[in-house]
Amino acid sequence: MSRPTIRDIAAVAGVSPAAVSFALNSRPGLSPATRERILAVANQMGWTPNAAARALSASKAHAVGLVVARPHDSYVSERFFFELMVGVQSRLKRSELDLVLHMPEDFPEEMAVYRSWWAQHRVDGVICVDPRIEDPRPALLKELGMPAVFVGEPVEGFGSVVGNDEAMIQLVAEHLVNAGASRIGYLCGLSSLVHTQRRAHALSRFGSQHGIDVVISAETDYTQSSGYDETAQLLHSLARPDAIIFDNEILALGGAQAIAASNLHMGRDVLAVSCEDSLICRVLNPAMTAVARDPALMGKHAAQVLISILQGEDTRTFAETVPQLVIRESTR
Repeated sequence: MSRPTIRDIAAVAGVSPAAVSFALNSRPGLSPATRERILAVANQMGWTPNAAARALSASKAHAVGLVVARPHDSYVSERFFFELMVGVQSRLKRSELDLVLHMPEDFPEEMAVYRSWWAQHRVDGVICVDPRIEDPRPALLKELGMPAVFVGEPVEGFGSVVGNDEAMIQLVAEHLVNAGASRIGYLCGLSSLVHTQRRAHALSRFGSQHGIDVVISAETDYTQSSGYDETAQLLHSLARPDAIIFDNEILALGGAQAIAASNLHMGRDVLAVSCEDSLICRVLNPAMTAVARDPALMGKHAAQVLISILQGEDTRTFAETVPQLVIRESTR
């Protein structure tokens, strides 16, 4: 008779393999009754820990890696990544896992970090952000055999947490049109990022469907200075928009400064919306309309999906709900 597996025990006990793993490894997160039932079933089925599995478990790093490869100035004041990390850490802590963070200046260094971490047994898996067009990371991670979750885009063979950029942009564009906009500018981030392309395509499609002119800026590096420069370019072009969508609140801050420097009034001469909400949007004068989503919750979901994979469960995609729009004076 073959030795029973964790999945066998889960099937008999009527619980998930993850619950069985928690019970057998004395991890928190189960009720006493559930833990007792699982252990009783395991005992009845003659389960004993495999020596090789024990050795493998002992060699685990009990840590998860996160790499944010952007210029330092582009995220130092941005709310999204900080709150994402807080969410990841809060979920990892419940499973007694640590978060290993690395912030390289460029993408090649990010690839080198994954190789180094895996070779040195620094992490058991990674959470990847900023999915790119023709992203080389999935191929590298498959080559290494490193478990991973991608935040922002479903990737075959890996877990993922995804939003709905198309629905978000449509929500913003509809609000701007209702507020009187006839030409909408989009101040985007890096054109190599999937979400940038999705947002730009969704806005262009909306414009075609509703007879609204759409102007897409040159890419930015998400810094305040690039937000200022590209907004100034839009405002002094022949196709000056009467509404601008900013990819995040740092670009929006630079954009608000450029609008004021052009002797235009935000909310009257130019409507403005940020795709990320933060204190910056609330303290601007006038306050800026923004998309309200919860990066910390996304971080928790990403950590949970990765934890499930590390416990032997299948990869899965977690879909976030469409965020809401917080309307303020910049579009009233």
